Amino acid sequence: MRACGDYVPLVAEVESAPAGVWIRLHDPDRHGFPRRSGVQLDDPATESGRGLPLTDLLAPGWDATPTPVGKQICGLVRHGGG
Repeated sequence: MRACGDYVPLVAEVESAPAGVWIRLHDPDRHGFPRRSGVQLDDPATESGRGLPLTDLLAPGWDATPTPVGKQICGLVRHGGG
């Protein structure tokens, strides 16, 4: 997985909940807050940038918040995929 460049620490958390599975991704880039736009998932020429579009499909309503060490992207993947 590449995020924020090579060799940058990225922490992924997964937590089971009654409504589904929470995913939380932490990275040290406080200023690079994501936007809901960009890459076409089926574009064969694109080498990166699919993570947030996939998150948007699986966990609509994800949120990005600043943290003491960077930022966190958090979303709930509901049971049944929607």
